[in-house]
Amino acid sequence: MAKRFALFLGALGLSVQAHAAAFQVWEQDAVSAGNSHAGRAVADDASTAYYNPAGLLLIKNQQVIGGGTVTLSDIRFQGTAAVNTLSNPGPQSLAVQGGTYKFIPFVHYAAPITDRVAFGLSFVEPFALYTNYGSATNFRYATRLNEIDVYDLTPSLGIGVTDRFSIGFGLDIQRLVAEFDHATTAVGSSGDTLSNNSGHAHAYGYHLGALYQFSPSTRIGLSYQSQIVHQINMSSTYVGALAPGGAISNPNLYARITLPPTTSLSAFHQLNKQWDLLGTVSYTQWSATNPIILNNVTGIQGGTLNNNLQWVLLQGYRNTWDCAVGANYHINDTWLLRTGLGYDQKAASIESDKVALALGTHYQATATLGFDLGWTHLFSTQAQINNVVQTVGDQSVTLNGTMPQNTDIYALQVKWDIL
Repeated sequence: MAKRFALFLGALGLSVQAHAAAFQVWEQDAVSAGNSHAGRAVADDASTAYYNPAGLLLIKNQQVIGGGTVTLSDIRFQGTAAVNTLSNPGPQSLAVQGGTYKFIPFVHYAAPITDRVAFGLSFVEPFALYTNYGSATNFRYATRLNEIDVYDLTPSLGIGVTDRFSIGFGLDIQRLVAEFDHATTAVGSSGDTLSNNSGHAHAYGYHLGALYQFSPSTRIGLSYQSQIVHQINMSSTYVGALAPGGAISNPNLYARITLPPTTSLSAFHQLNKQWDLLGTVSYTQWSATNPIILNNVTGIQGGTLNNNLQWVLLQGYRNTWDCAVGANYHINDTWLLRTGLGYDQKAASIESDKVALALGTHYQATATLGFDLGWTHLFSTQAQINNVVQTVGDQSVTLNGTMPQNTDIYALQVKWDIL
């Protein structure tokens, strides 16, 4: 049975970029990139304001972290595309690269208020996607450019309930920017008309955390990121041979994107003066996302222009588990080495499970200034694309082929302690 086309053909790029299923991003600091995000209970720097605000009680002075993550992805589709509106509607061979680089910034701030209360503020991008397959092959009729950026400003408080137990909570103030483009035709490539659809939305959510210290060297943390629903107002331009006058605009597009909730359980143990052991298990409820549909898309239906078509972007996601373990080795007071190993379940049938290998280091340049560098490589098998069909109006595209999912993630940050 043919499967309805989903944004996975673009989102595969994101899923491998971010070491999380679909378009979730784990690496909100360079430390996470260096230990495969296994250290959410470490709480030894200001990034805990986002990961688990209960850990803010462990930050004893003001601290600022700033940096970014760069992903380099290989998302090369190789196979056939059959487009029913072309003069030659049969399967046509093609090979096209949609992977590229994506920069994801982050900033974290932490400050103690009293012995029992601490404040944190983070600016992160917890969900992101960028793939661009260009306009040189028939793949453009399925998808050309897909981009999602979710910017999250997260003020948080950590509260010490006892000397060993703390809780935290915060607000997520999000802005989502999205663009989904493809090409349509009715008479062959000479009739190409580009459908460019973009928009933005604001929405709010919350995050919670709890942290218990069994001893100064052992602690466990539980955190929760809430579901957030974005109602996106979009506009569309339809440019080419099928558009009256060569170009028309449609300001009435809209879509609803639900970002899924995630629950994480983490542990940290300082084995001795040289070694730390850490681990995280996360559960993301991707089923809450189904489906994402662009409404009022411009296209051709019944041979005439129609501004009320639907484009199904994403459906069929399932809930996923992600686990990671890591270790830190303290060489001396100046240098620290990190490593990590992670496993991430696929969220969709045409994704692949992924294994992550991570390495990183910390350099303490002065008493107040430190630098962190992290690298993660994601290993996975090729995703199989079998009779995946996209239909928008009269146009139907059937894809068959394979798509590798290889990604390198690089992250760099500066940490400044304000003593």
